[in-house]
Amino acid sequence: MRLLAAAMQHLRMLGILMLMIQFCDCEDSCSYNPVILYPTEIIEEYGREVFIKCSSDYLHFTNIKINVKNESRYPDLYRDYVTFVFFLDDWDIEASCIVHVNETHKCYKDVDIIVYKNPEVDLLVKNEDAVAVELQCDVFNVAPVQNLSVHWYKNERLIYTNYFSGASRAPVNESSVLTVSREENVTQLRCEAQLNLRSRSLPATVSKTLNISATEIPISSNVTQSSNVSSETVTKAPPQSVVLNTTFHPLSMPDAENFTGINGSTTEDNEITTPENILYVAKTTKARPAEIITCESLKKAFRITPPELVVRYGDPVVLTCSVNYTSVRKVSWETPFGVHEEMNNFTSTLTIDKVKTWKLELMCYAASIDDLQCLFEPTITVYKTPDSVSVTAVDAGPMIEGKEYQLSCIILNVAPVNKLHVKWYRGNESLRTEHPKNDSLSTPQNVTFVLTVPLERGDNGSTFRCEAELHLGPELTPLTPSAPYTVHVHYKPFFKSCSDKLIVEENKFRMSQLQCETDGNPPPSVEWSHLGQKLTDLDKLFTRADSGVYRASVSNSVGQNFTEVLITVEHAPSFSCDRFYKAEEVNNKPKTPCEPEGSPPPTITWLKNGAEVISTRRWTKNDSGNYTLRATNKHGTALHTLYLDILYPPEFNQGNTSEEIIPGQNMTLDCSADGNPKPETHWNYTSAENLHVATVGRHKIMTITRATSTNAGKYVCVASNKLGMETRFVLLTEIGKNSDGQISGFLWCIILPIIFIVILFIVTALLYYKKKKYGSYNVVGSKDPKQIPMTSISAAANS
Repeated sequence: MRLLAAAMQHLRMLGILMLMIQFCDCEDSCSYNPVILYPTEIIEEYGREVFIKCSSDYLHFTNIKINVKNESRYPDLYRDYVTFVFFLDDWDIEASCIVHVNETHKCYKDVDIIVYKNPEVDLLVKNEDAVAVELQCDVFNVAPVQNLSVHWYKNERLIYTNYFSGASRAPVNESSVLTVSREENVTQLRCEAQLNLRSRSLPATVSKTLNISATEIPISSNVTQSSNVSSETVTKAPPQSVVLNTTFHPLSMPDAENFTGINGSTTEDNEITTPENILYVAKTTKARPAEIITCESLKKAFRITPPELVVRYGDPVVLTCSVNYTSVRKVSWETPFGVHEEMNNFTSTLTIDKVKTWKLELMCYAASIDDLQCLFEPTITVYKTPDSVSVTAVDAGPMIEGKEYQLSCIILNVAPVNKLHVKWYRGNESLRTEHPKNDSLSTPQNVTFVLTVPLERGDNGSTFRCEAELHLGPELTPLTPSAPYTVHVHYKPFFKSCSDKLIVEENKFRMSQLQCETDGNPPPSVEWSHLGQKLTDLDKLFTRADSGVYRASVSNSVGQNFTEVLITVEHAPSFSCDRFYKAEEVNNKPKTPCEPEGSPPPTITWLKNGAEVISTRRWTKNDSGNYTLRATNKHGTALHTLYLDILYPPEFNQGNTSEEIIPGQNMTLDCSADGNPKPETHWNYTSAENLHVATVGRHKIMTITRATSTNAGKYVCVASNKLGMETRFVLLTEIGKNSDGQISGFLWCIILPIIFIVILFIVTALLYYKKKKYGSYNVVGSKDPKQIPMTSISAAANS
């Protein structure tokens, strides 16, 4: 029993396994999707042409197709995949690949299509006052808006990013608003609009740059040291606020000894500087406090001209160090470079004939009468423009459409690197800007920037270039451009223009004359085939036998495409008919016995004896004769002469007849008929000694010699040819008898009046007898029981 139970358990497991195998093989589920779709994602600009290919790794599918914009495309004959090339002429396009794995189940994949439109950007001042400026960045005609972000830059530093949302795929207009405080130095502001499309970030569209300057501070005689102005303070104008930062900017004011300043601190919110303390300028009567000499107080009176120096390597430099402070006894440069000369105790000049170092460290010191020494360093940047800027491809292989490639901008021997900006261009279109690297090296470096670009067939022949800019100040940005780099994109060939139907004239067309324009890179080759056979002689003149569908294959190393052209070879009319035709006389519309050849089908005119006749009428026996057929189309005219013989069954000139035999006289009966072919005739009759039949041509002549009553009867004339048989009869009768031996109609015309007179006489006699015997002849209505009944009179009349 245990063995039996174990065997049953194994059988159940085997059954479950078989069910699993059957389920896996039936393709009822798309848990494993056999659809292969390339590409699975399309991100392209509106109006561009794109390509989809659909196939399957399931070998036994029943059907496959691509649906795009309510249009279906199926594979060509003998192909297990289907392709679709279409234009992005709508903002919301749906595309899917469908594979029927069997008769009842199908699997599909959708193509993720994003159609975009790069925007235009404009920056303007919306509102402004003495404290702040409200800027508005207008973005025009952008799609899709949910992928849009606007970046605000202040002095080349990102300070704020605005992201947008929405469901519309069509182009819209948007705006981003930013409020910034005024500063004493000129502030450069700009905005950039960029579409971030998942796997593809498009180059930003950059607005113009606005320079926002500080407001002018009202002039007054005194400055209070409190952060608020008392109610007793008198000013010549409403106080204005000035945003202070940690950078020292000396103020030139009249009556400077009656002014003092308060250092303000700043806070940052979203990278936007906002004032925390406000400096009010107003008049006061407070006395100035006692002066304490510190390096900080000396710094306010110290001047280095120029305060920030940008010098090219190898150029001369002249710097002046001065101080306007009575407590300073000496100002001098302390540096191993160049020579310096003290003009007086308060001014020293440094001259360097040629800068030969990349890090120029210069110091100017001031010594006070209290032997306080303070050092001051100017900001000096030594730069060198690149020796060369060039663009090259990272991958040396051929560039194929639909893939991404990297281009390198190689900049040789440039300093300093942290001031370097690189701009990428495709033609005149700005693609992106590479920001400075965080590199503290001041010596010349070789730098490489990489741009990743997706390439399509439309990019073939496009030029890319990069420009290296050293941002050394608002008035000094030396630019070194590269030479244009032309990309050669290899893409699958296609037919740009090729008619699907063509009508040519015989012996005037060669396949080499067919205008089918192709495009592809590398330049493709075209092969023509007809009925599965490759055409080797493209200069062969076409004849009428060459009409048909011709297939063109265009191919290069990237792929292959096909098209078909229906070529119809037209020619002038011609006849290949016989000169003699037989036609039967029919009741239906006859078939023309001679049909000409010609393309387009020619118009046929029938001529008989030089006159035009209608060829489509019904044939009659009178239509036999000689005809001339004239066939005409746009390529010419052809003539053909023929004889038409109309066949018809036998016809008798008269119908059935009846004749009386005159005893002793001779009689002659003729059996003949018309027909084509001429019919054969014969008599069907009862033979007699005095009856003789003779043949004269196609006539059968029957002669009755000294006719008697024995010759009475029906004589049948039979006429026949291959189209049919006809009969007529002649009835011979005796005089006074019909064919059945009865009294003839003539005799009845004599006998019947006699019978009527006799009956009338008898009736009259009976009436006379009744009157004489009964005194009355009234029978109808008589009450005399002895009157003669009318039925008796009728019976007597009938007898």
